[in-house]
Amino acid sequence: MAGSGRMWRISTVIAALCITVYVIAIGSGSIQMLNNMNERRSLAAREFHDLVDLAATASVSLGFMNEAYQDAIRDHLNFSQTLMGIIITGSSGEYTFERYGGNTIVWSGTLPRFRTGTGYPSEPFHRAIRVEGQRNVTVQATYSYFDNAFFLSVLRNTLLAVLVALTVAFITLLIEMSLRNRSYYAYEDQRDIINDKEDERSGLGSEDNSFDTSFADIDFSLGIENTGDDDFASSFKEEPDDLILPFEDLEFFTKAGSDDPLIDLPLEDEPLGLFSPKSNLGWESYAAQRLESELHRCASFEQDLVFLAMEFKDDNINDPVLYRQFADEAVNFFTLKDLIFERGEMGISVILPNTDLEQGMNICEEFRSMVIDKLPESFYGRIGLCIGLSSRSGRLIGSDRLMLEAFTALEKALEDPDPSIIGFKSDLDRYREFIKRSSFAREV
Repeated sequence: MAGSGRMWRISTVIAALCITVYVIAIGSGSIQMLNNMNERRSLAAREFHDLVDLAATASVSLGFMNEAYQDAIRDHLNFSQTLMGIIITGSSGEYTFERYGGNTIVWSGTLPRFRTGTGYPSEPFHRAIRVEGQRNVTVQATYSYFDNAFFLSVLRNTLLAVLVALTVAFITLLIEMSLRNRSYYAYEDQRDIINDKEDERSGLGSEDNSFDTSFADIDFSLGIENTGDDDFASSFKEEPDDLILPFEDLEFFTKAGSDDPLIDLPLEDEPLGLFSPKSNLGWESYAAQRLESELHRCASFEQDLVFLAMEFKDDNINDPVLYRQFADEAVNFFTLKDLIFERGEMGISVILPNTDLEQGMNICEEFRSMVIDKLPESFYGRIGLCIGLSSRSGRLIGSDRLMLEAFTALEKALEDPDPSIIGFKSDLDRYREFIKRSSFAREV
């Protein structure tokens, strides 16, 4: 498990880096787009001011709205970077100019109007000018504050950064899967070697073995040879897939007077695999170690953490079917199966990372209501579910202390006449003072 634990930490770091890259890429792209739109608005104001000067001066030198005057206005529009359409109103009517025909100006009867919507301002520029021989001459212009070429460039760079991060995450996932498979097959090979040595010591692999090993006598359903002795064959049991340990978790010992390694197989009541066959939850003995690692991780990221323990108040509840239903509902609700563990005969403990005490209380209340609603026939006539919990609350605390606080809160909840949820709320200042006194006492 040491190798898989290190790989889990590496995967966590890689995931955090990828998320950081996503946020930075998207945030940087958004900021660039906003800055570019603000710059285009300022540029459009300057270009409209130049247009007004041109419309006023050209009317004197070229004549208002003759062919040369219209060509000058049209050239200014085409050479501008932001202006998309112009409407000039005079005594003789309204004259329109567009960079792209039909995209900027729409007609309401005989009156031209600028198109509004995405990329166009809600209020176009408008200015009155003085022209010899004309009355009420106005110049209107609309512009686009959205630069398509710049947008495509920013989008390309953002997608490139995201693609690189996704590639790194995918490669990390492949490496993790490869290490898991390698660990599994290494264990299988070592187990075959150990089984062969056990057979040799028991005489099953010696030349004096008189068992018939023809294909007709092999029981493929169990994967062992049928010797014709029913008692011998029935003593073997097929090992469930979820009880296979990784190779790193096996401890080897040397028998006195022999150099052959022997595996010390766990007893039936000892943990075997990640999850208990009784509830399909984590073994109770694994809870403290996993809580300790989660406390270190949350402390490094300055996150809170809640540890909770739950149990039925009725001591006579000892129904394996009921407990399995209860465990299944806990997995469906809390979702993180590897952070849920057995506790005692009919209890459950749960680790909730990145959760404070108040959030944990609300989550527990929601879970208890859900259990009672979804399994009313199983809990009818029984005293309800009690829950005790405690949180890290910014403390540098060990798993043993946090579990003690949660278990103490659970005992208080069980003593309450009504089923309740009790949270252990720590005083951070008093806790720090307690740590200082304890450190001083150890030094003395």
